[in-house]
Amino acid sequence: MDNIRTNPGKHSKRALSGILMMIQASVAFSLMALFVKFACHSLPSNEVVFFRSFIGLLIILGMIRRKRTSLFGHQRFWLFMRGVTGFLALVLYFYAIKNMALGTAVIINYMAPIFAAVLAVLFLREHLSLSLFGMILLAFFGLYLLVGNKLREWNIVAWAGMLSAVFAAIAYVSIRAIKHRESPLTVIFYFTGISTVGSLFLLPIGFRWPDLWTWAAIAGLGIFSFYGQLWLTISLRRARTSLITPFSYLTPLLSFIYGLFIFDEKLTLKSCAGAGLIIIAGILISYFETRHKPFKQPLAPES
Repeated sequence: MDNIRTNPGKHSKRALSGILMMIQASVAFSLMALFVKFACHSLPSNEVVFFRSFIGLLIILGMIRRKRTSLFGHQRFWLFMRGVTGFLALVLYFYAIKNMALGTAVIINYMAPIFAAVLAVLFLREHLSLSLFGMILLAFFGLYLLVGNKLREWNIVAWAGMLSAVFAAIAYVSIRAIKHRESPLTVIFYFTGISTVGSLFLLPIGFRWPDLWTWAAIAGLGIFSFYGQLWLTISLRRARTSLITPFSYLTPLLSFIYGLFIFDEKLTLKSCAGAGLIIIAGILISYFETRHKPFKQPLAPES
C-alpha cells in the first residue's frame, strides 16, 4: 500500500493495464459465444460443451504441470461445488445460445453477478445495503423487460438461460468461499475436469461428427475461452473490480451486434431497455460491493 501511495503513476499504469486486459477478455468471451453459435448450427449444444471443456482441460493440465501447481487442492468441497455448478451453468448457457438470440442469451447470463450478490447475502452473511437492494430490483426489472413473457409462459429456453446465470452465481460464490486458499489453475482444473466428464455422459445424445468448418468453430471457441479467462484473471489482479466491471459488459454489447449483423436478430426497444437496466445494475452492484472494501485479487469463474 505504501508503494502505491508513493508512486501513484505506477498504480495508474497498473490500473490502466487491468482495464485493457478486461477489454481484451470481453472481446474474447464475445467471440467465444459467437463461435458457440456457429458450432451449434450443426452440433447439439451438449457436444459443443464437451469439446470446449476437453480443450480447456488439456490446456490447464499443461499449465499445472509446467507451474507444478497442486492438482486436487485442499478446499475440495468448494472446488467440487464450483466444478459441478460451473458445468451445469455451461450446459444451460450453450443450450440458450443455440436456441435463443445471441445477445439475449449472453445478457441473461450476465445476471450471474446479481444472483451472486443475493446468494452472498443468504449464505456468506454479507451485508445487504439499501443501495445494493435497489440495484438488485433494477436488474430483475430489466430481466422482466427482456424475457418476462417467456418466463411466464414457461419457455424452456428462457428458463435455461436464467438457470445458467443462477448456477454461474453459485460457482462464483463458491470461489469467494475459497478466496486465496487455492490456485486459480486448481479451480479451473476442477471446472474443466468435471465439465469434461459430465458432458461425456451427454455426448451420445444426438452425436454428430463435426465437419471442417465446425472443427474450426470448436477450435475458435476453445482458444478464445482460454484467453478470455487468462486475461480476465490478470485484469482482476491488476485493478479494482468496480473499475473494470463496466468494461466486462462489452461482451453482451458485442454479442448484440453480432446477432444483428450476422444472424439478422431483431432488437426491440423493450429488449434494449431490459439489457440496459441489467448492465447498469451490474456495474453499480460491483461499485457498491467494493466501495468500502480494500483492494483484493479475486478469482473469477470461467465462462
